Amino acid sequence: MFKISRRLDYGLQLMVTLAENENEKAIATATLAERLQIPLPFLHQIGHSLMQAGLLKATPGPKGGLRLSRPAEEISIYDITVALEGTILMNPCLDCATPCVRQEECTAKYMWADLQDKIILYLTGVKLGVLLNSPSENPLFNRIIKEETRAG
Repeated sequence: MFKISRRLDYGLQLMVTLAENENEKAIATATLAERLQIPLPFLHQIGHSLMQAGLLKATPGPKGGLRLSRPAEEISIYDITVALEGTILMNPCLDCATPCVRQEECTAKYMWADLQDKIILYLTGVKLGVLLNSPSENPLFNRIIKEETRAG
Protein backbone atom coordinates (compact mmCIF):
# COMPACT_ATOMS: atom_id res chain seq x y z
CA MET A 1 0.00 0.00 0.00
CA PHE A 2 1.29 3.45 -0.88
CA LYS A 3 0.98 5.54 2.22
CA ILE A 4 2.33 8.80 3.62
CA SER A 5 4.00 8.09 6.97
CA ARG A 6 2.79 9.71 10.16
CA ARG A 7 6.28 11.23 10.48
CA LEU A 8 5.95 13.02 7.14
CA ASP A 9 2.34 14.04 7.83
CA TYR A 10 3.24 15.52 11.22
CA GLY A 11 6.38 17.12 9.79
CA LEU A 12 4.39 18.85 7.07
CA GLN A 13 1.83 20.07 9.64
CA LEU A 14 4.71 21.42 11.74
CA MET A 15 6.25 23.23 8.78
CA VAL A 16 2.91 24.77 7.74
CA THR A 17 2.29 25.96 11.31
CA LEU A 18 5.72 27.57 11.47
CA ALA A 19 5.19 29.15 8.03
CA GLU A 20 1.93 30.68 9.26
CA ASN A 21 3.86 32.38 12.06
CA GLU A 22 3.94 35.88 10.57
CA ASN A 23 6.27 37.42 13.16
CA GLU A 24 8.80 34.63 12.56
CA LYS A 25 9.52 34.32 16.29
CA ALA A 26 10.41 30.89 17.59
CA ILE A 27 7.49 28.84 18.90
CA ALA A 28 8.08 26.56 21.88
CA THR A 29 8.02 22.86 21.05
CA ALA A 30 5.57 22.18 23.90
CA THR A 31 3.18 24.73 22.39
CA LEU A 32 3.57 23.18 18.94
CA ALA A 33 3.05 19.66 20.27
CA GLU A 34 -0.15 20.69 22.05
CA ARG A 35 -1.50 22.72 19.12
CA LEU A 36 -0.79 19.98 16.55
CA GLN A 37 -1.58 17.08 18.92
CA ILE A 38 1.80 15.46 18.26
CA PRO A 39 3.56 13.62 21.11
CA LEU A 40 6.39 15.89 22.28
CA PRO A 41 9.17 13.27 21.92
CA PHE A 42 8.03 12.58 18.35
CA LEU A 43 7.92 16.31 17.59
CA HIS A 44 11.50 16.59 18.88
CA GLN A 45 12.62 13.78 16.55
CA ILE A 46 10.90 15.38 13.56
CA GLY A 47 12.26 18.82 14.43
CA HIS A 48 15.77 17.43 14.77
CA SER A 49 15.63 15.86 11.29
CA LEU A 50 14.31 19.10 9.80
CA MET A 51 17.08 21.08 11.54
CA GLN A 52 19.75 18.69 10.24
CA ALA A 53 18.37 19.28 6.73
CA GLY A 54 18.66 23.05 7.25
CA LEU A 55 14.90 23.67 7.10
CA LEU A 56 14.42 24.73 10.74
CA LYS A 57 16.33 26.74 13.31
CA ALA A 58 16.07 26.19 17.04
CA THR A 59 16.45 28.90 19.63
CA PRO A 60 17.39 27.61 23.09
CA GLY A 61 16.11 29.00 26.36
CA PRO A 62 12.81 29.85 28.01
CA LYS A 63 11.68 32.02 25.09
CA GLY A 64 13.13 29.64 22.53
CA GLY A 65 11.59 27.18 20.16
CA LEU A 66 11.45 26.40 16.45
CA ARG A 67 11.18 28.58 13.36
CA LEU A 68 11.77 28.21 9.64
CA SER A 69 15.34 28.74 8.52
CA ARG A 70 14.24 30.48 5.30
CA PRO A 71 11.03 31.79 3.71
CA ALA A 72 8.26 29.26 3.04
CA GLU A 73 8.37 30.14 -0.66
CA GLU A 74 11.90 28.72 -0.81
CA ILE A 75 11.12 25.36 0.83
CA SER A 76 9.68 22.64 -1.37
CA ILE A 77 7.57 19.74 -0.17
CA TYR A 78 10.28 17.55 -1.70
CA ASP A 79 12.84 19.13 0.68
CA ILE A 80 10.62 18.23 3.64
CA THR A 81 9.95 14.73 2.33
CA VAL A 82 13.63 13.90 1.83
CA ALA A 83 14.53 15.36 5.24
CA LEU A 84 12.01 13.11 6.98
CA GLU A 85 11.84 10.00 4.79
CA GLY A 86 15.03 9.95 2.75
CA THR A 87 15.30 9.68 -1.00
CA ILE A 88 12.12 8.78 -2.87
CA LEU A 89 12.62 5.35 -4.37
CA MET A 90 9.57 3.68 -5.89
CA ASN A 91 11.30 0.34 -6.36
CA PRO A 92 14.71 -0.95 -5.22
CA CYS A 93 15.58 -1.73 -8.84
CA LEU A 94 15.75 2.03 -9.52
CA ASP A 95 18.67 2.37 -7.11
CA CYS A 96 21.74 2.31 -9.34
CA ALA A 97 23.84 0.91 -6.50
CA THR A 98 21.77 -2.27 -6.49
CA PRO A 99 22.07 -4.26 -9.74
CA CYS A 100 18.99 -6.26 -10.60
CA VAL A 101 19.31 -9.78 -12.01
CA ARG A 102 16.11 -9.29 -14.06
CA GLN A 103 17.12 -5.91 -15.50
CA GLU A 104 17.33 -7.13 -19.10
CA GLU A 105 13.79 -8.55 -19.28
CA CYS A 106 12.00 -6.27 -16.77
CA THR A 107 9.26 -4.19 -18.38
CA ALA A 108 7.94 -2.60 -15.18
CA LYS A 109 11.16 -0.76 -14.34
CA TYR A 110 10.41 2.07 -16.77
CA MET A 111 6.90 2.54 -15.41
CA TRP A 112 8.24 2.84 -11.84
CA ALA A 113 10.99 5.20 -12.98
CA ASP A 114 8.46 7.41 -14.77
CA LEU A 115 6.18 7.51 -11.71
CA GLN A 116 9.13 8.30 -9.43
CA ASP A 117 10.23 11.16 -11.70
CA LYS A 118 6.69 12.60 -11.76
CA ILE A 119 6.36 12.46 -7.97
CA ILE A 120 9.74 14.14 -7.48
CA LEU A 121 8.91 16.82 -10.07
CA TYR A 122 5.54 17.50 -8.45
CA LEU A 123 6.88 17.69 -4.88
CA THR A 124 9.77 19.89 -5.99
CA GLY A 125 7.35 22.29 -7.66
CA VAL A 126 5.07 22.69 -4.64
CA LYS A 127 6.46 25.20 -2.18
CA LEU A 128 5.48 25.33 1.48
CA GLY A 129 4.08 28.84 1.02
CA VAL A 130 1.40 27.50 -1.34
CA LEU A 131 -0.09 25.46 1.50
CA LEU A 132 -0.78 28.64 3.46
CA ASN A 133 -3.55 29.62 1.03
CA SER A 134 -7.05 28.33 1.63
CA PRO A 135 -7.95 25.58 -0.85
CA SER A 136 -10.52 27.77 -2.62
CA GLU A 137 -7.87 30.45 -3.28
CA ASN A 138 -5.16 28.02 -4.28
CA PRO A 139 -4.78 27.33 -8.03
CA LEU A 140 -2.90 24.14 -7.22
CA PHE A 141 -6.00 22.63 -5.63
CA ASN A 142 -8.78 24.20 -7.73
CA ARG A 143 -8.96 21.13 -9.99
CA ILE A 144 -9.34 18.81 -7.00
CA ILE A 145 -12.09 20.96 -5.47
CA LYS A 146 -13.97 21.08 -8.78
CA GLU A 147 -13.76 17.28 -9.12
CA GLU A 148 -15.07 16.80 -5.55
CA THR A 149 -17.96 19.18 -6.25
CA ARG A 150 -18.94 17.29 -9.40
CA ALA A 151 -18.74 13.92 -7.66
CA GLY A 152 -20.77 15.06 -4.62
